Amino acid sequence: MRDVGELDLQSGEPFAGLFTQGMVTHETFRQFTPVDDLGSAGDQAQSVSTIAQAMNMPVDATIRLKTDNELGHEGDILKVGGWVVPAEREAVLQHYPASIVATGPIEKMSKSKKNTVDPDAIIGEFGADVARWFVLSDSPPERDVEWTQAGVEGSARFAQRLWSVFDAVGELPKADPGDDADSLNVRKASHKAAAAIDKAIQEFRFNSAVASIHEWVTALKKAESAPESAIGARFEGASMLARCLTPFMPHLAESCWERIGGEGFASAAPWPEADKAFTEDDSVTLAVQVNGKRRAEITVPKGEANEAVEATAHAHPDVAAFIAGKSVKKTIVVPGRIVNIVVA
Repeated sequence: MRDVGELDLQSGEPFAGLFTQGMVTHETFRQFTPVDDLGSAGDQAQSVSTIAQAMNMPVDATIRLKTDNELGHEGDILKVGGWVVPAEREAVLQHYPASIVATGPIEKMSKSKKNTVDPDAIIGEFGADVARWFVLSDSPPERDVEWTQAGVEGSARFAQRLWSVFDAVGELPKADPGDDADSLNVRKASHKAAAAIDKAIQEFRFNSAVASIHEWVTALKKAESAPESAIGARFEGASMLARCLTPFMPHLAESCWERIGGEGFASAAPWPEADKAFTEDDSVTLAVQVNGKRRAEITVPKGEANEAVEATAHAHPDVAAFIAGKSVKKTIVVPGRIVNIVVA
C-alpha cells in the first residue's frame, strides 16, 4: 500500500505482522478402467496394489470405495485415467459404466488434481455467511481445513437455529434484565461468552470463538422455557450476540439485529463489553474420589472452608453409599479441583 502511494507511513504497512492461514483441502478422485493385461494399456496400466498404495488406500482382498464401487482385487490391472471433479463423480460413472472412480487422499485444492470446489455454487446454495462460518469453525486457522459437504450443511443448519433464537426474542416485549435466578443464569452465560469471544478474536482463535457462540446459542435456546422474568436477560443476550456475530456472519447478524429492533447497523453498534460481575463464578465444581476412584461431583461456594467442603462431599448420596460402614482414614481437599476420601 505504501509502494502504490495509498499510505504514507514511516513503518511501511499499517500491520505489526502477517497471520498466514492454513490451506483448504479436499478429497481427490481418479478414474480407472479395468483391462485384461498390462500390454493393452501401456504405461498407463497399474496393478490395484500399486494404485492403492499411491492413494493411501488399504489393500486387503478387495477394496471397497465410498461410492460403493469396487476397485478390484490385489492382482487386477487397471488403466489409470484422469482426475475427476468432485461434483462430476456420478456423471463420470454414468457416462463410463465400466470405469471406477476411486477416492484418494485428502490434498490441498488444486486445478491439477481437480479437487476444487466452486465457491459460487456454495454461496448460491447456502449463502456467503455459511461458507465463511464453516471455514472459521472447522479448525484452528493455522491448520489446513478439510472441505466437506456435510460440514457446510451442518453450518447451514446452525444458521437456521441461530435465527430461531432472534425470531423468538423478536416476538417479546422489550424489558430490562432482572435479578432473579433465571435472569442471572442467562446473563452469566451471555457475558461469559462475550468475554471468551473477544479474547479468542484477539488471539486469532476463531474456531474457539465459534465454539463459544455455539454454547451461547444453546443457553439462549434453553432460556426460551424460562419464566417471563428472564425476558429482559434474553433480550440483552440476543443484542450482545448479534454484535458478536458481525465478524463471522455479517449478513445474518444484520438481519438478527433488525429482528430484535436494533437501531442502525449491528456492525456500527458498540462492541459488547462483558461485565465482570457476571463472568466470575461464585461457585466451583469439584470431583469427589473414594480411594482414588471418581464417585461424584459437588458444587460449593468459591472459597468455602475445607471443613465445609468435606462435609458436603461426605453427604453426597453417591459418596455416602461407598463410605457407609467403613472407616474414613482421611479426606484430602485440593481447593478448586478435587476431594479425595480414603477409607479402610
